[in-house]
Amino acid sequence: MPANSTGVRLTNYTVNVVGYVPIDHPTSYYQTTNAPWLRKLPNHPGSSDGWPGWWPDPLLPTNAFRLDAHKTQPVWVTIAVPHHAPAGDYNGKVRFTAHGRTIAELPFIIHVWDFALPDERHVKAIYDVRQSGSWWTIPGQTPEQSRREFWRFMAERRLCPDTVHPAPKISYKDGQVTADFAEFDKAAEFYFNELKLPHMYTPWMFYCFGWGHPPGVKFNEAPYEGKSPYDGVDRTKLRPEFKKAYQECLKVFWGHLKAKGWDKRCVLYISDEPFDSQKIIRDQMKALCDMIHEVDPSIPIYSSTWHHQPEWDGYLNVWGIGHYGIVPVDKIEHIRKTGARIWWTTDGQMCTDTPYCAVERLLPHFCFKYGAEAYEFWGADWLTYNPYEFGWHSFIHQSDQPGRSYYVRYPNGDGFLAYPGGPVGHRGPVSSVRMEQAREGCEDYEYLYLLRERINAAKIAGRNSTAAEATLARASELVVIPNAGGLKSTRLLPRPDAVLEIKEQLARAIEALR
Repeated sequence: MPANSTGVRLTNYTVNVVGYVPIDHPTSYYQTTNAPWLRKLPNHPGSSDGWPGWWPDPLLPTNAFRLDAHKTQPVWVTIAVPHHAPAGDYNGKVRFTAHGRTIAELPFIIHVWDFALPDERHVKAIYDVRQSGSWWTIPGQTPEQSRREFWRFMAERRLCPDTVHPAPKISYKDGQVTADFAEFDKAAEFYFNELKLPHMYTPWMFYCFGWGHPPGVKFNEAPYEGKSPYDGVDRTKLRPEFKKAYQECLKVFWGHLKAKGWDKRCVLYISDEPFDSQKIIRDQMKALCDMIHEVDPSIPIYSSTWHHQPEWDGYLNVWGIGHYGIVPVDKIEHIRKTGARIWWTTDGQMCTDTPYCAVERLLPHFCFKYGAEAYEFWGADWLTYNPYEFGWHSFIHQSDQPGRSYYVRYPNGDGFLAYPGGPVGHRGPVSSVRMEQAREGCEDYEYLYLLRERINAAKIAGRNSTAAEATLARASELVVIPNAGGLKSTRLLPRPDAVLEIKEQLARAIEALR
C-alpha cells in the first residue's frame, strides 16, 4: 500500500487486469433491408479511426493472469484518496509474483493535492440503465436489488443513471387518477438521498414519441382521432381526452415530486431524435409541449434533437445537441441566453475501437467551456451478445417511422460501458477503460469548477488571479467546436498527454489560490 513519509497509508485500492475484446469491423451504423433469413454483414468501410483486432476495454476484477511469451498484459490500479488524507507524495510498488517468487517490482508515486473534490456533482453525466435480461441480476438478489447495486457502482464513478426505478403506479379511469408512490419513493430516497444522484427523467409513461412516429397511446387514450399513424390528421390538435388523461396524471406526479423536493432534479424526456424535417413532427412536438406546460410552465422538457430547430424555441427548454459542431457556437450561446438549457446528446460516440478514450474524457470539458449542464448517453448496460466474446452488436430490427423498418447494427461498444460480472465469476458489474475515463472526465470538471470558484473569490478579495486565469484559459484549449467527433479520437485528442498536463496545471493553480 502506498505510504507517505510519516507512515500514513492509502488503503482503498483495486487491481484489475485489462481484458481485450475482438472487433470484426470498424465502427459505424450498418443498415440493411435484407430478408430476415439472410446473413447480415457490415456493408461499408466504417466511420471510426480503428481497425479489426483485439481492443482493451473490460477491467477484469482479478489480480492474477497468465502471461504468454511475446505478449503484453496491462494491469490497472485504482487508488481512492479520502478527503482527510494529508497532502504530499505517497510511495508504493506494484509487485508481480509467480509460484511464490517475486519476478518484478514497479515503483510508483501518488501525489495527493492539498484540496478535496466536492461531494456535490457540478456536471451531470447521464447514462441510461436498462438491466435487461439475466446478465445483470446478481445471484441471490432480486432484479431491483441488482439495479440498486448498479446505481451505486455508477455513483462511485460520478456517473448518473437515467431515472428512478420502479416507476410509480399511476392509472387513469373515469376521469380519476389513482397513484401508488410507495415503492417509487423507497427507490428515490436511496437514489437521491443516499447516492446523492443529481438527475432523473420523468417515468417513461410520460415519454411521448421517438423519431418519426406519432405519439403513443397514454393512459388508455389515443392522441388523435382515427387509427395510428393518423394519416391526414392535424397534428396540432390533440384529442381532448388524451390531453386530460395525460395532464391529470402528470399533475399528480409533478405535485408529488414538488412535495418531496425532487422536482428540481427531474426533466421530462419528451422525444428521442425527432424527425423535425417533417411538418407533422414539428406540429405534434409543439402541441405536446403546450399540453405539458399547461400543467406547470416550469417543467423542463428535453429532447435529443442533435441540431437546433427554431420552431421549437419556447417549447423545448432543455436542448440535447451534438458537441461536434452541428450547432454553431454562437447559436449555442443564443439558446442559453433565451433561458433554455444545453445538454450534449452523444449516442453512437463512445465506441470501443478508437485508439483513445477521448470523447469519454472530454465531454465534461465541452460542458464547462460551452455552458452545457450535462451530457447523456443512451446506455450503460445494453447488450446484444456476450460482450467478452464479441466486441460488436448483432443486427436488430427496428422502425423509425410508420411504414419503414430495417435491420441495424449499432457501433461497437455503443450502449454499454459496463460489463456483467457473471461471465467472469464476479458478483456485480465490471468497469471498463471507457467507463473509467468517463469518471476521470467528471473529476476534471470539478478541478475546472474549483479553480473558477477560487478565481472569483480571489477577485472579490482583491487578490491577483492572473496566473490562475491563464491556466483556466489553457484548459479551455483542450476542446473546440467544431471537431471530428467521438469516433475519431486521434483527431479529437491528437496528444492524449495534454489532458494529464492540464490537470496537473489546474491542481497547482487551485493550490496557489487557497
